[in-house]
Amino acid sequence: MSAFMERVAPVVDATIAALARTRFIEDPVAGVKYSRATSIISSAYKRHGKILETAIREGLRDSNRHRVWSEDSFRVSTAANALVTSLMGLEGEEACRKSALPYG
Repeated sequence: MSAFMERVAPVVDATIAALARTRFIEDPVAGVKYSRATSIISSAYKRHGKILETAIREGLRDSNRHRVWSEDSFRVSTAANALVTSLMGLEGEEACRKSALPYG
């Protein structure tokens, strides 16, 4: 297995495992077998965003032209939130763009 797939496969495996554990409401028209299969496929479509995000990030990480990092949660400080709240009503987006606050 390539190094790329070694980094992406755990996310795919975790997604599949979560789908396998999930209980779905049975569709009386489709029956147990087809109802479950349809529910799993529909849920997989909704959950593939994390797989795509990981694949793109890890693909870029292999490039020698990009510096890649990941951050699970984007932080907005109280000061940044207050600045946006106060400036958006008075001076607009441009005033926010000219401000400088530390991240975190």
